[in-house]
Amino acid sequence: MKSMTGYGSGSSQAAKENLQIEVEITSVNRKTLDAFVSAPREWSGLDQKCTEWLKSSFQRGRVNVHIKVTSTEGVQYGLTWDAQAMDETLERLKAFAESRGLTFTPDAAVLVDLAKSLKDSSGLPDWTDIQEALQAAFNQALSDIDSMRASEGEALKQDLLERIDLLDQLRSQIETHAAEAVSKHRDALLDRLKQLDLELDINDERVLKELAIFADRSDVSEEITRLSSHFEQFREFLNSDEATGRKMDFLCQEIHREFNTTGSKSSQIEITRAVIEGKNTLERIREQVQNVE
Repeated sequence: MKSMTGYGSGSSQAAKENLQIEVEITSVNRKTLDAFVSAPREWSGLDQKCTEWLKSSFQRGRVNVHIKVTSTEGVQYGLTWDAQAMDETLERLKAFAESRGLTFTPDAAVLVDLAKSLKDSSGLPDWTDIQEALQAAFNQALSDIDSMRASEGEALKQDLLERIDLLDQLRSQIETHAAEAVSKHRDALLDRLKQLDLELDINDERVLKELAIFADRSDVSEEITRLSSHFEQFREFLNSDEATGRKMDFLCQEIHREFNTTGSKSSQIEITRAVIEGKNTLERIREQVQNVE
């Protein structure tokens, strides 16, 4: 089981082109797979290729890929620009604004956008020419982030197993109290009748009818059975080699439904307390499941 949150980095060299390639990959939870690639603008089509490479390791999540290229002399491609061209462009923009009676005061955002549009890409080869080196750095970053995601996934798994065991204990408590519900209701009913000087035999047809109606109305055996089945299936998902985050999220909804039904059927304070504690524990499980791939 893997977490959807992680960080990984990798690097390689394209020796022939005298380039150093560095790749950083970060990921956070998301219902679908959304990849965002930051690379030199001149490398059109690389974002689609990176998305293809990601699909071998990611099934869902928001994944950010940052690719940095530097020459062996330390020039960082994609972040350098022609300073003279920037000065000339700013002067032209200022003159144009003044001719229209406008105040031109460029801020940091304008300078960044201008720098991006005037980046110096001289000497930067097409990415397809260095694809082997690119993919080597990319695969190293993938391996790094996979290791982190697997480690965090194991911690999530242990936490979820403990919480599911707690829910199973609460289910067992509910089952025990539910088995005593009819006899307790019978004793309470006879006590009330006795207090009203309406002594009836326990085998009286009216008493038996009342107990039968109560037993049918408060029967939670089906909910108990379904909860037991859900917990068993949840444990199977936790031990699966496949991505089961969505399935576990759906299962949490079904478990919540069974607890709700159990609580609405029962009037016993012990069962009500167990249901409340179960729903609180389930909410913590649902929060953790949001980070599972």
